[in-house]
Amino acid sequence: MNYSFWEKKYIQTATDVTIIGAGIVGLSTAISIKEKQPWRSVKILERGSLPYGASTKNAGFSCFGSVSEILDDIEVMGEESTMEIVKMRYQGLQMLKSRIQPQAMEYIDNGGTELFRKTDQHLQEHCIQKIAYCNDLMQSHLNIDNCYSVIRNDHLRGFSSECIYNRYEGTINPVFMINALVKKANELSISVVYGINVSDIDRAKNIIIAGNDLKIDYKKLIICTNGFTAALFPELEVFPARNQVLITEVLNNNPLSSGYHMDKGYIFFRSYEGRILLGGGRNLDFKGETTDQFGYTLLIQEYLMQFLEEIYPGASSKIYQWWSGILGVGPSKYPICKWLDEDIIAGVRLGGMGVAIGSYLGEKLASEIINQ
Repeated sequence: MNYSFWEKKYIQTATDVTIIGAGIVGLSTAISIKEKQPWRSVKILERGSLPYGASTKNAGFSCFGSVSEILDDIEVMGEESTMEIVKMRYQGLQMLKSRIQPQAMEYIDNGGTELFRKTDQHLQEHCIQKIAYCNDLMQSHLNIDNCYSVIRNDHLRGFSSECIYNRYEGTINPVFMINALVKKANELSISVVYGINVSDIDRAKNIIIAGNDLKIDYKKLIICTNGFTAALFPELEVFPARNQVLITEVLNNNPLSSGYHMDKGYIFFRSYEGRILLGGGRNLDFKGETTDQFGYTLLIQEYLMQFLEEIYPGASSKIYQWWSGILGVGPSKYPICKWLDEDIIAGVRLGGMGVAIGSYLGEKLASEIINQ
């Protein structure tokens, strides 16, 4: 890009806080800092024209955990650790909904439904038997009552007739969500600079090195790059994970009424304006989908199209668009909030739950900066 003197001066001059990444975590962090300390100057650097990662490429689920996912996590991590993470997600969603008016992000309070294949009878019975246990956990940790219930599935005939409904979940438009956060950031005089491709950080000199010969001074630096973090800080245990997504044309008699999950959250689908949006399937090829490259694979595309046929026969011939997004995952589902030196802190590894946990992590990062 051909920067003028004025533009380079604006971009390169240090602010009190510089954030790399203008997704939900970066924007939420900046907003939380300015709300508490309005005199601080805050600048966000973003690689894309919209957030480069998953913040505007996700499927738009306002969710915090299906029964099968929670039970699986308890088996791996234990009850307390699992519920600590679930609480982060739930609190993050409450923060997001208090910061943005529901209509501004097309929030629909339509719940979340966990479906089961007819061949998954053992898993289904296990999850249904554990509903009372999971409801007790939600009440004791989140202070919400009757979170999960068994409902009938009368519309999707390819699946079991019983499913599990979470009445506290919903769906959003992720671009509207980000636009509302950007609007809030602008109102707080937060500078958001797009098209800044950071290639390196000189920690000795407190300089961010970016394309077009940019050398950007920083005082305090916050890393909010999630799935792309390894390029700058390979020592952090956060790895890219690609999810492939499709959306159909408008379909007559679309049978979907909420957000849906299957396979412990690895498959997700919903209705949007009469279309079916469907994504996931990276559990078919964890190694191949551990990548920071956008794109598609025949294996997962064929799997998703076959699954789409089970939801709505004939819909695989009416696919309108494919896309992919890059998540940040790791050996733990805990998000990373860690000082890398006295001037740099990272807030990454949202584990595919960025809509839920992003605002929570932003608030935590802001508190770390303020209390340092």
